[in-house]
Amino acid sequence: MDKLLQRSNGKIDIELLDNDFSKFFQSGCCKILNPNNYNKSKELVLINTAGGITCNDNIEINATIHNSELSICTQAAEKIYSGIGDPAKVDININLNNSTLYWLPKELILFDNSKLRRSININLSNNSNLIFCETTIFGRKAMSEKIKNISFSDQWKIFTNSSIKHFEAINIKGSTIDNFKNNYTFDNQSSLSTILIFGDIVHQLESELSKVIKNLENHYCEMTKFDDKIVIRCLADDNYDLKKTLNIIMKNVINDKLPKSWDL
Repeated sequence: MDKLLQRSNGKIDIELLDNDFSKFFQSGCCKILNPNNYNKSKELVLINTAGGITCNDNIEINATIHNSELSICTQAAEKIYSGIGDPAKVDININLNNSTLYWLPKELILFDNSKLRRSININLSNNSNLIFCETTIFGRKAMSEKIKNISFSDQWKIFTNSSIKHFEAINIKGSTIDNFKNNYTFDNQSSLSTILIFGDIVHQLESELSKVIKNLENHYCEMTKFDDKIVIRCLADDNYDLKKTLNIIMKNVINDKLPKSWDL
């Protein structure tokens, strides 16, 4: 085919003030559910009705949160399929003002020959807190999936009062995935999770989290505490093993605010 058709576009734009929505916009393949829960925080479930992401897709998520407590998760794992054309684009921009955000999407699953460029930018101001958990699966062991060739660019920036406090990026192109997985950083594991914690909540959670992680057996999991943040990295060869580890950790971080979609 000489002409490549754009597959899916989706956009979410929300604003939350004092735990009430002042803006609630959704379009294209991006949909939002706002289920009832039994605590004071709001909960949003993001849904991609396209069933996955592939080349030429474009997804944008914007959120502004004032004086509120919000949990954002996804209904299911986001699958990045192989395709022909330009990399899919996912842009996420979130601003917190005197608020707490639990960013808890389910895992991002990369398939062979997939292409994705993702950026996540979060700015915290006025005593805000952030609990952020992202998981990336480079082929599922249970499904005998092997990743040999991908184009994956993933960039995260976390700001406090517009001053950058955390930056990290992964950039994998072509067959370099083998070098990435086999080096000392990845230790030939196929599933990676990162938990980031910012704000005053860091000092409340530091001691308990340290004990929890030290008591984990047969898990690749380490925690680093900085002045203003906690960084936790978890590795596993199997996606399900990683989920079990994350559930143990996150139940100690947010307990009753863990979304139902996290149930094993």
